[in-house]
Amino acid sequence: MSNPAQHIIRYAARQVPALDAIAVITTFTETIQIIQAEETKRAQIAAQRDVLIKALESERQVMLAYFEQRFAERRQALDRFFHLLDYGVTHHDTASIDAALTGILGIIQDNPLRDFETFKKCMARPDFVIEL
Repeated sequence: MSNPAQHIIRYAARQVPALDAIAVITTFTETIQIIQAEETKRAQIAAQRDVLIKALESERQVMLAYFEQRFAERRQALDRFFHLLDYGVTHHDTASIDAALTGILGIIQDNPLRDFETFKKCMARPDFVIEL
């Protein structure tokens, strides 16, 4: 005759499937591979982000250089036209007044971004020099 405790243990053993050690190891290995793949993807995304940030910073520098040069030119031209306007008003010279106002309006109506694409292409060349 068997002991009642042994009977219960045998019954329980039949009800609970045995652990498949190979399945556990396989699942564990697959999980590690997935974790490594996801870490690699995150590293690639971070690297792409860093490259894009550097490109944006470079683009920003190009734009700032362009605007600095372009608006300096506009400021100088406007200064000359306003001096001409002052001269025309002071000396009652309608030709000077007309030329000054035409020049001022031409500068104000000019889009400073018009030549930006050309400027960007020039800035990409290593031999390009901005003359001040």
